[in-house]
Amino acid sequence: MEKKIDIRSLVINPDNPRVMSEFMEGKLIESILVFPKMLDLRPLLINQDHVVIGGNQRLTVLLKILEMPETDIEDYMFNQKKYRLGEKAMQQALMEYWRAWKASPEVSVRVLDDIAADQQKEILVKDNLHYGEDDVNILKQFFDRESIGDYTGTMAWNLYDYNDKINDQELDLRSTYPEKFRCGFVECQMTDREFSDLCAFHDKYLAEHDGSGDGFLTALLYKQL
Repeated sequence: MEKKIDIRSLVINPDNPRVMSEFMEGKLIESILVFPKMLDLRPLLINQDHVVIGGNQRLTVLLKILEMPETDIEDYMFNQKKYRLGEKAMQQALMEYWRAWKASPEVSVRVLDDIAADQQKEILVKDNLHYGEDDVNILKQFFDRESIGDYTGTMAWNLYDYNDKINDQELDLRSTYPEKFRCGFVECQMTDREFSDLCAFHDKYLAEHDGSGDGFLTALLYKQL
């Protein structure tokens, strides 16, 4: 059964195993703010006690949005290309939407009244999993690269074409700095040699860790390979 419910009556599940970094929480806030219709297309899953089974992260950020001043809401939305380059009418409509929503902060939910407790526990874990992989060629052909980062909060390294050079006459970096490297809030320029070394280090790490990239950044920072 689906319905609308005040978010203040919902309970974040204390057993939810999923956590967010501050950076990824910010990206989720941005995503929800610029595309609120997604909340109706993908309702939160709750049990009969109003405890969230699927959508705990969305509820977490909605509760934060509820307390945000309008200036902060606009700042978050401005980080998204869709809002930043959008028409003034669209920007104003989004601001009006969130003003109205804060006055009556409801969200679409589906009550899992026909799902057993053990199945709810399974959903709690599986709702956070991503089984598939992106087809990079399709992403390159049909999606704007910056928008992909806005949608997901991350950017796969192989979405970049490292044969492209920065076209900046004043800095004249074209022959040595093909692209920027970004990790969270950290951003720096990278040479062809640095990128090649990074790829080699990553390949070696995967080979020695059964194909898993978990811990790669720590190994990179502390050279624990």
